[in-house]
Amino acid sequence: MFFVQHSILLCCCLAMCSGASAYEEALPRYALIVGNAAYAAAPLDNPTNDARDMAKKLRKLRYRVSLALDQNPLQLRETVKEFYASIQEDNAVSLFYYAGHAVQIDNSNYLLPVGAQFNDKQDIRNNAYSMNSLLLELSDAMSEQNIIILDACRNNPFDSAPQATTNRGLTISTTGPSDLETLAHGLAPVEAPPGTLVAYATEPGNVAADGSGRNGTYTQALLKHIDKSETAEALFKKVRREVLRTTKRQQTPWEHSSLIDTFYFAPPKNREVPNFVAF
Repeated sequence: MFFVQHSILLCCCLAMCSGASAYEEALPRYALIVGNAAYAAAPLDNPTNDARDMAKKLRKLRYRVSLALDQNPLQLRETVKEFYASIQEDNAVSLFYYAGHAVQIDNSNYLLPVGAQFNDKQDIRNNAYSMNSLLLELSDAMSEQNIIILDACRNNPFDSAPQATTNRGLTISTTGPSDLETLAHGLAPVEAPPGTLVAYATEPGNVAADGSGRNGTYTQALLKHIDKSETAEALFKKVRREVLRTTKRQQTPWEHSSLIDTFYFAPPKNREVPNFVAF
């Protein structure tokens, strides 16, 4: 009798673990991947590769992927709006990935589209895409778990001082004084709404390396680990360790998380059988 009871208990626990894993694998998963590289003033080498490689990786992980390259101001607004509006399942997972230029103005972050002229801060407010707008679109979506990944420069891309060519900075020469040169370095911290994780390629006040190969330094590390069956927190720690090693501790990726459930980019197919208390 004792053996039969414990056998039933073991079977029930295995069924529960298997059911939980199957549920995670069955969650609707959406991803919008944006790569902006064809900037007129100073085109970037890697964001297009980064976006395409990330899209390919996520498709293998069964995400419904939308890939958008070199978006102008109107296209970027419409692309983000349509993406979050397309999420209709209340148990869905959403992932937004961006590679390209970004700046902050008065503690607000802006993703820079291509094909736009920026002569002053008001041009950026009018034509760039603000993170506040993205978060508003996200709030209207039905997804319960949301990931935002920003592989963007963190310096002032409009600084007239010489810039290294290996980072994601953008140097633009302007005629006469420009308030763009006074932009604060780094992106402003974003407080993630409940159920959301925001990941940055580097910490405030620093520069994200564009990389010397096919991919940016941060995205290269992310691509290496994203298909591993481990929690988002564990994965981003490994990415941070690798970027620190690659850049000789010059770039430290960081995250702000308000996730309320355990999140896996690649859900584990099987869970370990939990320990049992003898009765």
